[in-house]
Amino acid sequence: MMNVKEIKVQHNSVCQLLAQKNIKDCLDILRGMAVESQNSNLIDEHYNIEFTYKNILKYTVEGISDPERQKIYNHLIRDVYQLADKVREALLLKYSNELIYEYHKKYDEQSFQKIINEISATWSSIELQKVVDASAEHHPELRKLMNELFNLVWASSAIGSANKSLLKGLLVKSTLPVYYKSMLIGAIHLSLMNAFSYDYMHLLIELSNHPDDEVNARAITALLLALNKYDARLPLYPELYTQLFMMIEEGGYQTLIQSVAIQLIRTRETERISQKLNDEILPEVVKMHPKLNDKLDLDNLISDSLGEGKNPDWEDVIKDSPNLLNKMEELTQWQMEGADVFLSTFKHLKHFSFFNEISNWLLPFYPSHPDVQQALFKEDAVFNNESLLDGLASSRFLCNSDKYSLILSIPHMPGMQKEMMGQMFSAEIEQMVELEKDEKVLQANQQKLVASNQFIQDLYRLLKVHPQKHQFVDVFDQKMDFHNRWFFNQLMDDSTSLREIGEYFFKKNYLEDALEIFVIVNDRHEEATDVIQKIAYCHQQLGNYQQALNYYLKADLTAGSSMWNKKKIALCYRHLKNPQKALEYYKEAEKLGPDNLHTQVSIGHCLLELENFSEALKYFFKVEYLDPGNNKVGRPIAWCSFVEGKFDQAEKYYHQLIVAEKNKHDLINLGHTLWCTRKRKEALSYYQKSIQLPGHSLEAFIETFKEDVPYLKKHGIDSGDIPLMLDQIRYSLES
Repeated sequence: MMNVKEIKVQHNSVCQLLAQKNIKDCLDILRGMAVESQNSNLIDEHYNIEFTYKNILKYTVEGISDPERQKIYNHLIRDVYQLADKVREALLLKYSNELIYEYHKKYDEQSFQKIINEISATWSSIELQKVVDASAEHHPELRKLMNELFNLVWASSAIGSANKSLLKGLLVKSTLPVYYKSMLIGAIHLSLMNAFSYDYMHLLIELSNHPDDEVNARAITALLLALNKYDARLPLYPELYTQLFMMIEEGGYQTLIQSVAIQLIRTRETERISQKLNDEILPEVVKMHPKLNDKLDLDNLISDSLGEGKNPDWEDVIKDSPNLLNKMEELTQWQMEGADVFLSTFKHLKHFSFFNEISNWLLPFYPSHPDVQQALFKEDAVFNNESLLDGLASSRFLCNSDKYSLILSIPHMPGMQKEMMGQMFSAEIEQMVELEKDEKVLQANQQKLVASNQFIQDLYRLLKVHPQKHQFVDVFDQKMDFHNRWFFNQLMDDSTSLREIGEYFFKKNYLEDALEIFVIVNDRHEEATDVIQKIAYCHQQLGNYQQALNYYLKADLTAGSSMWNKKKIALCYRHLKNPQKALEYYKEAEKLGPDNLHTQVSIGHCLLELENFSEALKYFFKVEYLDPGNNKVGRPIAWCSFVEGKFDQAEKYYHQLIVAEKNKHDLINLGHTLWCTRKRKEALSYYQKSIQLPGHSLEAFIETFKEDVPYLKKHGIDSGDIPLMLDQIRYSLES
């Protein structure tokens, strides 16, 4: 007897082996699974496929030419995939108690027609009632039937052309409310993430041209996720690819698909943003709360000064916590980009009975929903008003699931908190509506992108927060590396779309992904200097200094006047332990920017590595002149002065350094300087102070000391005197 995990693991193994065209191993695994299912049809199907494959191998070995062989071979691989899916389903129906398989057992082949007919009849009756009663649209019987259809769509995969036509008719031709149609796209998505379905893939392609933005945006998003998951299978379905290509060409969807792909990639940021909110931003706000109360008299703020505008003291309070200001600005930037900044806020507000239905997690927010109306029934005009709810419905900053959470939580809020939130929320909604009006004018596809992003965030909550989340295939565990997918490169063959995704990865510091894309863009078309430089930069940041150097040198051929590029070449040479070549390129960069501090410091470092201390000293003095507030430059000045025998100068700078900050190396080097000027007792004192610093030790001191012995000898310290000094240090530490 197999358990659920074993069934899923073996099915995944078969799919991975098939992607590598390793058919025999697949058939070996499937033989055992088919026998375990005790389904004679599946056992026979396995036998027939294996028999066909053995014949293909036999004819190939015998050298028999068959122009149809590739076509037959591809068809056979399709058959193996389909057998794997059927065997998996048969075994899970037998052994799994997951909700999807419980629903599957509940329905039969006639269920689609039966439920859709009931929906059509109920809706026809409701439309007549709506003439006199607008609320008839929310008839509980219709909601019950739509939930039933959602569960049926989710639990089914190979639905057949007849049922597909019925479902398409309901989604396209009926006058059913758009929120129900959009909800059903969510069911199709969940089904596709559980099992491959040619019928659903085909339907999503057709729905991508739906006249309603919410429906077609969800269809494109669900389609993109399905194509990403089943990329290895797509070349086996040329008719699917042809229709997909026509849909994109005729609809001009390249830009939209690229934008949706970036939205999906952006979900990588969600957990990081939530962690930053919980670990950094909220603790800062909590720390500031007593200060704000005292400084701003917040207890009296609500009653008489809410309409006065921003308190002028706020800026001073924020100045006390500059890190918080920076983090809040970053949070605002994330929000404007469409990042999911509210997960940590609303994930604890999914306990309402509304969320007991899976379908409600993927239901677009609409103000007239009975649960929304019920939640606000006893509220005053602040919440129970049409403009606020309409503003909330059109807002892009909250996903649908969180909008429901917000409204359902209002009756449970304390009175003062509720009043304050209501007034603030009304003002925010007003501002958001105005902002979104401007954005709609500026950006094509804005409504579709908002709908897509909210659908993605709704899905994220279902898959990450739902109490039974382990029963769903978590699409966000997949790597959203669309640039490595066959379908994406076939459909988006223009380098502009690919580069946009690369730039997003680059901006967010996903440098391995950015590197892969920039290499593809660079290979596809004429080599652009900025792309070559970004390839080099990615290699550099990933520690591949030789590859980075090669690309920076290549870029230097067309960007010879770029100081930045020359400094990067020099940096790579430094990492590759070639300070002489690094110095050459820093010198070239110096010609382009004679007073650039970074260049001057870098030249000084190279000269230090080449042990040209007198020249290094000149550059560090120049840095001190150009940047008099930079105390750290005193350290290399002091060291070069010591090595060059300029002890008074070295002593002066080391004293300045240790007054500003006690550093173990500065204390050791000051000790060296004093010893070389025959101030042995003072030298011993500074050696002791170095060892006694927190985090330092005698062993670490001796290791550093021994590295400096050649310089001590150079300045006249007798080699026989060195072990005596070390013993003297040891005894002094014991006393």
